[in-house]
Amino acid sequence: MKKFFPIVVSLVLTIVATPLYAYDQDPFAEMEDEFAEYKKSGSKEEMNEFQKWKKSYLAEFAEFRKAHFARVDKRRNKLINKWGDSEVSTKAQYVDYSKKEDTKTVLDFEKGEIRVSVVHEEGQKVDKVVVEKALVNLSVQSKTQKDDVLQSLVGSKVDGTAIKALVSHAVKKVVSTAISLNKNAVIDKQIKLIKEQGQAQKSNLGRVFDQIIAKDSANSRVNVTKNIKAQQKQIDKETLQRIVKFKAQSKKLENNKARRKQLRNKKITTFTMPLANKKDLVKAKPFIADVKNQSRRWDLSPSLMLAIIHTESYFNPKAKSHIPAYGLMQIVPRSAGIDVNRFLFKKDKPMQKSYLYKPNQNIEAGVAYMNILNSRYLKKITDPVSRMYCMIAAYNTGAGNVAKTFNKDGSRNINKAAKIINAMSPTQVYKRLVSHLPYEETQNYVKRVVKRKKIYAPVDSI
Repeated sequence: MKKFFPIVVSLVLTIVATPLYAYDQDPFAEMEDEFAEYKKSGSKEEMNEFQKWKKSYLAEFAEFRKAHFARVDKRRNKLINKWGDSEVSTKAQYVDYSKKEDTKTVLDFEKGEIRVSVVHEEGQKVDKVVVEKALVNLSVQSKTQKDDVLQSLVGSKVDGTAIKALVSHAVKKVVSTAISLNKNAVIDKQIKLIKEQGQAQKSNLGRVFDQIIAKDSANSRVNVTKNIKAQQKQIDKETLQRIVKFKAQSKKLENNKARRKQLRNKKITTFTMPLANKKDLVKAKPFIADVKNQSRRWDLSPSLMLAIIHTESYFNPKAKSHIPAYGLMQIVPRSAGIDVNRFLFKKDKPMQKSYLYKPNQNIEAGVAYMNILNSRYLKKITDPVSRMYCMIAAYNTGAGNVAKTFNKDGSRNINKAAKIINAMSPTQVYKRLVSHLPYEETQNYVKRVVKRKKIYAPVDSI
């Protein structure tokens, strides 16, 4: 890329080339100074090279998205063919299948319960032995992977005695496969999920474009807006294509009389083990030390970080979202993950999901990203409470979408929005965010985090 490449590398890596604490007031001042000088001296050829790089980056992001959902859809179809429905890991629950995929273990962090299900032939007896085996296997797997997801939900050490105690309280229920009971309900559920996945991708675009241009000319900001709209249309197109393919797959299954008969003759036996109700602070306890350490590192509020973890994952260390985002603080590898890797480790690449499934590493990444929002993207918002509200929203949807909420022209220029925000009271800022953010999901996200921050306030004084 001739002259442009070293300039871009220099700009991209500035935030990690020097430790944050080396600057007295503005940790990103050097990067912004270099960017300003680059804009003054940048030739037309160099700007064209930047546009080529941006186009390549977006193309790579789109290919990743398509490949990800191709895997998701293939997995969904396979599970429906086996179980008559599809249940996979989400932000609130971790789902594990046996090697033959005839046993399913669900750790539900939102409901506070464990469910072990077995799909089997009608008339086949299924007892609690299979439940004990599933929990033992999951316990061994968790310890091998060093994530202790089962222990995180139970809240104490999970050994043979603890497993037997859980199983002894299991409530058994036998049902027919969902698709044999109500085929249309299964189809409608999966179509709704596909639409939610598409919406999550559109929401995440804000963070992707925040990365590409954090500060640029008005002309480039117009181009960014056009790029976002084009990407949103592409996601809508891909979502529609996925729905069409799923309907075709459902029709194919409906026409397969032999397979339909097999599913009608299948039963699903589920053992549910409700756990003792735990207060939110008790659920947070295993992670408080790491949260406090990382919060002190960047002078942020531990209660805010815990409220974000609660809202993002219900303290599920193996949480996985539609985007996908991973772990306690739901880090998206190709947006926040790249920002944090550059900032902390001088790596210009996405974070790995295996890395983000480790609670201490995920917390380090999540709190560091909150610091990037606080000290870089939103630094010109002067009132700390107003800035906190905007940080919460930006963590979910990106600083550009926060800017759009305040700029009358819909601009993604956060510096322009900061002037408007600074003329408002924190209460006015909060009300604006929860009523005018581009996505209802983000509006509700801000409400939940702010409310839950009060639950963890005692941690700030520990």
